[in-house]
Amino acid sequence: MKALSRFLAVAFCLFSAAFVHAQDETARHKSVYNKINAAEKSMQKVTATYKDDPTEFALTGWLENGQVRKIVAANGDDGNAVEEIYLENEQPLFVYSTYTQGGVSGGPRIEERLYFKDGSVFKWLTTEKPAPVFHGEDYAATTERLTSNCTAFVAALKKDKASGKPKAAAAQVVEGTFVGVEQGDYAHWNMRVKGGEDLSLFILRPDATVEKVLEKPEAYAGKKCRITVKKTVENLPEAGGKTEVEQILSVEWIGKK
Repeated sequence: MKALSRFLAVAFCLFSAAFVHAQDETARHKSVYNKINAAEKSMQKVTATYKDDPTEFALTGWLENGQVRKIVAANGDDGNAVEEIYLENEQPLFVYSTYTQGGVSGGPRIEERLYFKDGSVFKWLTTEKPAPVFHGEDYAATTERLTSNCTAFVAALKKDKASGKPKAAAAQVVEGTFVGVEQGDYAHWNMRVKGGEDLSLFILRPDATVEKVLEKPEAYAGKKCRITVKKTVENLPEAGGKTEVEQILSVEWIGKK
């Protein structure tokens, strides 16, 4: 019995050590992620576009003391893919991405979390079902894509910032009352603004605040909100190709939620 007890104690210690290591290996990433998001409002926000034929990325960046700390890169041609890149010394440290599986409108929404260490992806989590098995070449190719894109995105954001050119399509803030979400070829955010005017906005590349509403829109009906809206040109096959649309980017609830 004593030998069995010693064996169980050793096994428990080994399990505990492995668990703590698994937690510690991403603790720094989570700390940086939380720190950047907490300080986001105090950072300089810039926008730009980057074209890597035939793909065009809509970029939003947040700079702290002249360094890019966070990038949101939206790609409407690839299943409405959006990547949030959190940087350290302007190199990717953590990437959170969402996209529609297979690039099909209305298809399952996939989330991925990629953690970097020493310049390479070392941990890759996905909600895709069935869960894929990633091999060394997958990690290498994804590391190359993300680091290359990150370098290009940082250069584009800094160039746009330095040029001082006005943005052709600046985001706008609109306040009103949320009515609901209308589903069709594309989801639409419906709301009523002051004066009784009804707005119907495309939901193409929403952030986490809008994604949360999509889970149960009826729970938010009738609530007052402040949303960020932007006019963009999107490739919408159902509408005949390139089309100018108004889309919602984020939402903030006013008063009690």
